[in-house]
Amino acid sequence: MKKLFILMIAIMLLCGFRAPNGNIISKGDLSDKLLINLGEPNVRTDLGLVQTRAFGGVFYIKREVWIYRIDQYNYRFIIQNGQIVDEHWTRF
Repeated sequence: MKKLFILMIAIMLLCGFRAPNGNIISKGDLSDKLLINLGEPNVRTDLGLVQTRAFGGVFYIKREVWIYRIDQYNYRFIIQNGQIVDEHWTRF
């Protein structure tokens, strides 16, 4: 029972980024959740439009990288059409 509890806690911690106010932010969430919990990013880089094909047509997807500095950690989020696609953190 104790091992199951520890395993559940570990899975919950690995499922997403926890903002300083306690909210969990994970892949698939809208970028508005980042703005509400963390404010404007320190660095916002536009990666331009990416061309994709779907349903017999050509669509353009807007991509951005948002970087936040919280304490000694740097958090990088890739935003695609207003949705969090990838998250990465580094210590320096």
